[in-house]
Amino acid sequence: MRYLSLLLLLWFIAGGCTASAVDPTEINLPAAPEPIPGLVFTSERDGNWEIYRMDVDGGNVVRLTDTDISEGGASWSPDGRSLAFWSRRDGNADIFVMGADGSDPTNIAPDPKENGVEEFYTRWHPDGQSIAFFSNRFNNQGYSCAVHRVGFMPLTGGTAGMAPLQAQIGNQETLAWSPDGETLAFSSKSCGGTAVNLQLFLWQAADDSVRQLTRDEYINAGPAFSHDGRFLAYHSFREGNSEIILLDLASGEAINLTNHPAKDSHPTWSPDDSQIAFVTDRDGNDEIYVMDVSGVNLQNLTNHPARDFEPQWSPVAPLN
Repeated sequence: MRYLSLLLLLWFIAGGCTASAVDPTEINLPAAPEPIPGLVFTSERDGNWEIYRMDVDGGNVVRLTDTDISEGGASWSPDGRSLAFWSRRDGNADIFVMGADGSDPTNIAPDPKENGVEEFYTRWHPDGQSIAFFSNRFNNQGYSCAVHRVGFMPLTGGTAGMAPLQAQIGNQETLAWSPDGETLAFSSKSCGGTAVNLQLFLWQAADDSVRQLTRDEYINAGPAFSHDGRFLAYHSFREGNSEIILLDLASGEAINLTNHPAKDSHPTWSPDDSQIAFVTDRDGNDEIYVMDVSGVNLQNLTNHPARDFEPQWSPVAPLN
């Protein structure tokens, strides 16, 4: 879809973004390798947060980043060739892009360390032309109750510009694009609210409108659309632990897929929508499990004494 580049332009022309985008920064994306299947995830197994990739059965674990600082939150490009992620290797939390094999990590929007700008939790737009992310760079634009807001970074035209989501709501957190790129799901606290009213919202790119998707007393976050666009999986903290919930977007029916006393969170879909990978501490520490979309046939993919989290499934299916 070409909505985002057009919307950004219209926002600036109309004055909708009072403190304009950052000074344009030339983007030179690294060369991308062949598409790679499997899952990427963040792990503390080497002493700090690093990004890893593994096969869909948990085998062939490969470390993709290797620094002495924390980095994580990897998300796949739609073609399975590249990964966007956040890293503090240049001082602040900046957005980087690298090949899906870990090659050529490139800071695509560097900011001087003294600016204090933090950017993280990237999600690639389905058309591959832009990245959504969270940033505190919009704090001077009248959003007094929000530390982090969604921003958009176009990757075309050789320059990067950023503008915040216009909805006047509170601090924004986890996010996900719909398969057609027309809808962005995200979690947010209302202004003046606390963690107990973290709810899910849907933003429509066509008209910059937002509607609230969940309305309950729970903490709802980590949205992930199925590839056919019919379902939204997310985690919901309720009754002392978090569960993976499957929401039918047409009917509004919500099903608890995990129903377990452990904390289950951060779902991600397999390319054919038959399985969901997620984080759980049911074995004593955070591990990445996979289950059928019906909630059965669970398998521990990581099975490691260190913490493993933030799984993201490649859009590329493995060859049989």
